[in-house]
Amino acid sequence: MNADLELTLKHLKALVACNTSNPPRNIEQSGLISYLCSLDFLDPQVSDLGEGSFNIFLAKGSPKYLVNVHLDTVPPGDAWESDPYDLIIEDGRAIGLGACDIKGAAACLLTLLESGIDDYAILFSTDEEAGQSTCIKEYIKTKPNFEAVIVAEPTQNKVVTCHRGILTGTQEFFGLAGHSSEHRALTDNAIHKLTRWSNAALKIAESYNEKSFKDLRGIAFNLGLIEGGIKPNIIADHAKVKFGMRPLPGQSFDELLKVFNTETIEGNSKFTPGFIAPALPASGSIQDLELLADELDINLSAPVNFWTEASLFSEAGYSSIVYGPGDIANAHQPNESVELSELNQALIDFKKIIQ
Repeated sequence: MNADLELTLKHLKALVACNTSNPPRNIEQSGLISYLCSLDFLDPQVSDLGEGSFNIFLAKGSPKYLVNVHLDTVPPGDAWESDPYDLIIEDGRAIGLGACDIKGAAACLLTLLESGIDDYAILFSTDEEAGQSTCIKEYIKTKPNFEAVIVAEPTQNKVVTCHRGILTGTQEFFGLAGHSSEHRALTDNAIHKLTRWSNAALKIAESYNEKSFKDLRGIAFNLGLIEGGIKPNIIADHAKVKFGMRPLPGQSFDELLKVFNTETIEGNSKFTPGFIAPALPASGSIQDLELLADELDINLSAPVNFWTEASLFSEAGYSSIVYGPGDIANAHQPNESVELSELNQALIDFKKIIQ
């Protein structure tokens, strides 16, 4: 094991030990900011945006590119075979919560900064897993001046130039309560209305199966949570379904919502939007992003299904790509891990990106 990888694993062990799971997003209590401030080669600029959203900005010299890494994680769950906050090295892998998504990338960057690189701009953010992106949205408001932005996510050390958007919402239905023996339950029951809407929505989603953008196909529609009713002998007067879809680049969100009949109808149904964010690229061309990958001499990835905050930078007019060590298949999983070989490659690639 080379010295840079050893140092990377030292930083990764410290980062994994910080419980930045989201929820509950106790970032300040996790020790993360204290750790970064304790490193004598850093001078972090910390912005507290409230409710556990912190931006930690590291900068020196005159960098061309900004690198963004989110340091919050999903909660560990119950199926871990080891302490999720204690990094374990086993069979060529680093195992720990966030090792793959995406503290491994942050550890690589800290190693490079400790080596004395003269020009860099790195933004650590802490609310990507919250589904609100306050950190990135607030940072963009400062109008930073960079030629491009590299957002770190697990891409197996390939450059992602294209991914789906994301659209979530809640559709509520209202009925007229009463005894279930009344024949009107068939039409007045809010759950029946929800069921009819859901059945129609699934058929609409299937109708998009032949729509495609490069390697991406369909709109990845999902009914995620259904609630409603009290008991079998009461006509339900309220029901709701939380749903999501992952539109293809170039698809109109407004048109999709119209097709799925989410309009609020007085006294009958109500639509409340959730998290809505564009695809990558949100503007500009994929060709420009592919040229950036070629300039950095990093292999291209096929388009991916998962969403990243690179699209928010893209929407704001920045050339934005996604890159990082780790496989997305290992993210949000018990015993999450990243290959040591991928961390080694990331050290090489990030050095090309930030210096």
